[in-house]
Amino acid sequence: MGILNAANNALQGVSNLTQGALGGTLAQPNVNLFGTNIPGVPLVSFRNNFIRSMETWVGALPLRTQWVVLFDSFPVGLNTDILQALEPVQGDKKGFDIDRAKAFLTSYPAQGIVGCIFAQGADIPDDTIQSPVASITNNRGFIPGRISGNRSEFSPLTLQFRETNSSFIDSVIRPWVILGGHAGMVARDTNNKPELSPKSNITVVQYTRSYQGVSQIPRKVWNFYNCVPFSVGSRNLTYDAESVQTDTTQWNYSHYTVSDNLYLPLPDLIDKLF
Repeated sequence: MGILNAANNALQGVSNLTQGALGGTLAQPNVNLFGTNIPGVPLVSFRNNFIRSMETWVGALPLRTQWVVLFDSFPVGLNTDILQALEPVQGDKKGFDIDRAKAFLTSYPAQGIVGCIFAQGADIPDDTIQSPVASITNNRGFIPGRISGNRSEFSPLTLQFRETNSSFIDSVIRPWVILGGHAGMVARDTNNKPELSPKSNITVVQYTRSYQGVSQIPRKVWNFYNCVPFSVGSRNLTYDAESVQTDTTQWNYSHYTVSDNLYLPLPDLIDKLF
């Protein structure tokens, strides 16, 4: 009974400490341990505490739909002259004539107000390291230890874009893939022949609700550096019922970072607005 008495004393001691700090408890059921009733006092109501935590800004559940994609810039070499010089073009050279479409599709109204207005979905890549077992010859009954192995190569950043009449996917991203194939992904001095650099930085910002009448607040920011698209999904044309067409692209990048805004006193800032 020594261990049961010790458990009883521990429970009662913590209960007394909490009662003094919180001013009482909600219920006093008995806890049955090994067939012996031990008087235990819950420190808090788990349900009420969980619901109360969800009412705070830190513990509130965000929405998956509140995000935007931002391109730092678009390659200088993404233009009609360079594309037509790189790709076979016949006749009056209307093929890969992207200047007019690119001017609108990459303009501030289409890219800067609420991010890329054509973005429909984003898949944030995973990040893993290998964790093999330490190989020991004749380890007998000893449990082999785990060691840290190589870090896996980055999975591609996947972005889905909505098809429109101006076709951001085929007027900007598809030529960008071609440019990346010709220019390669080697490091270049962007001040020397910047038209040869197909790289750009991409930012994915996840927002959350703040308060009625107050703009949404960025809660998480993903930065992907030196991005180059390397894949554009195929097209399906059909006479079936219409639906929103979404096209998938995949992007290589050199590295990434993720940051939050918890260094800001957000709850206090919101309270001071009202």
